[in-house]
Amino acid sequence: MDKHLTFFQEAFDGRKMFFNQWLSEGGPVANIALVHGLGEHSGRYEEFARFFTSKNINVLAVDLFGHGQTEGKKGHTPKMEDYLWQIDYLIKTTKSFAPEVPTFLYGHSMGGCLVLNYLYKNKPNLAGVIASAPAIKPGFPIPKLKLLLGKFGRKFMPAFTQPNGLELNNLSHDKAIIDAYIADPLVHNLVSGVVGIGIIEWGEWLLQNKKSSPVQLLVMHGEEDILTNFGASKTFCEKNNIPFKSWPKLYHEIHNEFEKEQILQYVLDWIKKIKVLESN
Repeated sequence: MDKHLTFFQEAFDGRKMFFNQWLSEGGPVANIALVHGLGEHSGRYEEFARFFTSKNINVLAVDLFGHGQTEGKKGHTPKMEDYLWQIDYLIKTTKSFAPEVPTFLYGHSMGGCLVLNYLYKNKPNLAGVIASAPAIKPGFPIPKLKLLLGKFGRKFMPAFTQPNGLELNNLSHDKAIIDAYIADPLVHNLVSGVVGIGIIEWGEWLLQNKKSSPVQLLVMHGEEDILTNFGASKTFCEKNNIPFKSWPKLYHEIHNEFEKEQILQYVLDWIKKIKVLESN
């Protein structure tokens, strides 16, 4: 069995950040720093983490600002750059537990958009980055009034939150996943204008101009995802010559679909390939 630890660390402004850490029983061959999606939290990735720890890969995940057990108002952080700082902190902490092995950054949904922005803006020293169903564009039309309220709120009432409007039936084909999500007291459906409009703008920034990745990058997306935009991921990858793995018939949380073993094995094989490239 792997070793599961939880702990708090203090952020730059004193907010307590909550971490879930899963350590492999054997000597680790790699690390994964994990960034979750909008409204959820790091604890939902236990099965994901246990798959990788069984392959001797450590996993460290943080509850993003405005999420889970990290301190602060739900769905909100004062500025989007807080997330870049938090990802940087997550990576440094991940490396500190096993500095001798390669570290990979993995982000899902909102987390996917954040890790891609972090990658191009901070140019980190990593073995590779994996973005799963990244929120480059919303997969559903956002009502104009909600957008207007978000922009107004960001300027005049930054901490004002609205429901995020996610269609929960599109999370996974596995009803048990949806039921657990609804029953989870740490899950919420709130988003402030700072965060909601921020994600949209950061997604648009990713689609502007060609971008050269400083590290190996993989993007994956379920073809029937209506929460984040499959087409935007495909366009982003084609434009920048990035490996893109599409998963036919799958919904938003590909790691929580009935085919999850196949998906996680695909990620593992990609990590192994990059590790080999690194050592040559």
